[in-house]
Amino acid sequence: MTQDHRPRSETRRMIIDIIAQSDEPLTRTEIVNGINRKKTPHLIDMIEGLVDEGIFARQVVFFHNGVKGYVYSLAKEYVQD
Repeated sequence: MTQDHRPRSETRRMIIDIIAQSDEPLTRTEIVNGINRKKTPHLIDMIEGLVDEGIFARQVVFFHNGVKGYVYSLAKEYVQD
């Protein structure tokens, strides 16, 4: 998978759009796959920054194999009806 170099602002917008278009919360892997990237510390920091800014809500989940993970959705203040 070839990765295009994008400005940070464009990557950020794409991450927000992926979450906004989803009917259910997404994992970090689902988010980065949706923007054609690999899961890296930089992208995880970007996702977590959106939580810190109040744009995303994060939930802790346990997957079928017992592993703890995180899923993300738009914060209620950002959901447009």
